[in-house]
Amino acid sequence: MGRRTSAPAEETRNDLAEWLRSLRQPWLSYSRMAQMSKEMGHPVSVAALCRADKGRTLPPWETVKAYVRCCGGSVPEAKRLWQRAARAALQGQTVKVPLPRTAPALPFVTEPAELLLAMRDLHLTAGKPTLRELGRRAAIPGTGVSYLPRTTIGGVLNGTRACSKEVLLHFIKACGITRESDVRQWVTAWERAYKREGAASRYTTAC
Repeated sequence: MGRRTSAPAEETRNDLAEWLRSLRQPWLSYSRMAQMSKEMGHPVSVAALCRADKGRTLPPWETVKAYVRCCGGSVPEAKRLWQRAARAALQGQTVKVPLPRTAPALPFVTEPAELLLAMRDLHLTAGKPTLRELGRRAAIPGTGVSYLPRTTIGGVLNGTRACSKEVLLHFIKACGITRESDVRQWVTAWERAYKREGAASRYTTAC
């Protein structure tokens, strides 16, 4: 028997889909929206736009944003609804490490698994940028390489790789955390999570 979608995930996903459908005027075809998204510099396919308002799956944030812009809707409201659905979907997933259902506040992070969940929550809050986009935001000027290679940050967010302090710093910056006091909170949380000698290696093995 297949695993059923959790009720909160389905409900919040349907709320988003219904809201998207309410934005689109009958005369605005998906083909026209795809063309508009291309003209805006963030092309989205006809198929992706069509799936976005059906509610069967959670569409990527970039698809939702393009859909809303084409319809003249509120991007902040779209982001609120999408993040709500994304969090519900995340809580309903089977994850690779045992994690609490909600991310603890940074001052209460004491274990690598708790730090991971806080990073995932930040990733969602930032609009869930792709690994490629995170790498682009952390690019080393003039080199063509990044401080956040896709394999590295992908492994960290999947829970199969320990997070170094350097990776954490570049990740939170790529997600929009730049204020010194906020950065310090994240660094302090990392230091607590990995304060025991060998914690990183044990965590990687356990995952």
